[in-house]
Amino acid sequence: MPHDHAVSRRSFLHHVARTGGAAAAFAALDALGCASLAWGEDLAYKGPPLLPGGLGKGKRVTILGAGVAGMTAAYQLAKAGFSCTVLEARHRPGGRSWTIRGGDRIDQADGPQQARWPKAPHLYMNPGPARISHHHRAVLGYCREFGVPLEIMMNDNRAAYLQDDRAFGGKPVQAKQVLGDGHGYFAEMLGKAVSTGQLEQELGKEDRERLLAAIAGFGDLQRDGRFRGTARSGYAVTPAPGTPHGTIRQPLPLAELLRADFWQFKAEFAEDFDQAGTMLQPVGGMDQFPMAFAKRVGHLIRYDTVVDEIRKTAAGARVVCHHGTGAKTTIDSDFVICTLPLTVLRGIPNDFAPDYQQAIAGVEYATSSKTAFYAPRRFWEQDDGIYGGLSWTTRDVTQILYPSHGIGKADGVLVGSYCFGVEPGDDMGRYPVAERIEKALAVGELFHPGYRAMVRGGINIAWPKVPYSLGAWAEWKPEQLDTVYKLLQQPDGPMVFAGEYLGYLSSWQEGAVLSAHRAVENIAARVRA
Repeated sequence: MPHDHAVSRRSFLHHVARTGGAAAAFAALDALGCASLAWGEDLAYKGPPLLPGGLGKGKRVTILGAGVAGMTAAYQLAKAGFSCTVLEARHRPGGRSWTIRGGDRIDQADGPQQARWPKAPHLYMNPGPARISHHHRAVLGYCREFGVPLEIMMNDNRAAYLQDDRAFGGKPVQAKQVLGDGHGYFAEMLGKAVSTGQLEQELGKEDRERLLAAIAGFGDLQRDGRFRGTARSGYAVTPAPGTPHGTIRQPLPLAELLRADFWQFKAEFAEDFDQAGTMLQPVGGMDQFPMAFAKRVGHLIRYDTVVDEIRKTAAGARVVCHHGTGAKTTIDSDFVICTLPLTVLRGIPNDFAPDYQQAIAGVEYATSSKTAFYAPRRFWEQDDGIYGGLSWTTRDVTQILYPSHGIGKADGVLVGSYCFGVEPGDDMGRYPVAERIEKALAVGELFHPGYRAMVRGGINIAWPKVPYSLGAWAEWKPEQLDTVYKLLQQPDGPMVFAGEYLGYLSSWQEGAVLSAHRAVENIAARVRA
């Protein structure tokens, strides 16, 4: 090979990661014998707070919200002898951890809807959380403790599609072809850079040879270091008796691949730390997780109870609330744990300290929405061989989610759009419900011709319009993490805050659980003191 010099490992891995994603960078680390260095995170989970059984004797805690954070706090505090009351405005537990089944009614600010599909264990959609990551140790620990059965959630499927109106004539391209060809092209270019010593520093001969071998394997390059297509991208003629080798697809034009926005995040979505396999889901719907908590703390929950005021007193805190259409009542306690979304909390009269009020008012929430359709025939499986996973589009609906449950059944519920709502204008909820559903149908036709005739009963949940949520999850601005975020981690007198927005990453149930543990530990430390 030409030149006995080469690049610094750090610089080389930076180039690899930017072009090929985490999988490529890890392959390069492995080739250098440094794979163990890729795992800098301490994934050890020490478990929930261990509190003495009688620690909370005589102490009262009012918990606002029977979502995952609220019930986690109630469960741990009750075991330590605290007297807990949980106030929940809805008639069900779980908050945004919610599952919709056939016949269910959905109430939103823009009117009611109904899930018009049959009742069956496999016919449901999760409008909120739909995934549990393998490293969400707190959530998985409770699933294990409570006996919540789990199954694989397919978060990445190379048989699904990517679509961009600006590339390939707007036609969907199979994910396996985008990734197979993209990796091939990137590997060829990286291989040339390493072989010719064009990167800014030198690699030793042995390191360079090992890296070139790793690059060739990553991109499925020919012996001469060129990419000429790969079976990883699929076949134009599939191997079969009489054609044992088949005919692999011609590589997609590199210029078209680069023109598409697939490389913004869609193609490497499953490389993300929080989206990488293995992903899991409770059997029967995500609400099986909060329901398991409710079986243990349900006697502490007052459903259909709306919080009207949150006040401090000389002895602790006071919450004014009302049940249904009844009169207001007052609950005094030593502590209050506020787990309500900040969008809701800031609308409740309170006497939080001014800096807390300002912090609560300044956090924006994602305007996420999902659309679901009932399909009498699972055409995505039967016609396209898609079993779970996601198809992506640059249009408003963002993605289609194919169910990982009920595989092989005759019918199914398909999530026909999942719009994150984290960018300006990225808000499906700004359209009327019928228009949201129509947008999802139009995109479905792009991916699956005849889609309109194969689905029915569309519903759309737009989280800013869902009462007692008013948004999907907190979207922290970088400058808020050292100010607002840090402040809300601390109690305001007897008021303690918890919820997904105070977890290490907002939107995840793991964050809700860990924030509840922190709140419990804070209260326990103050009682001990």
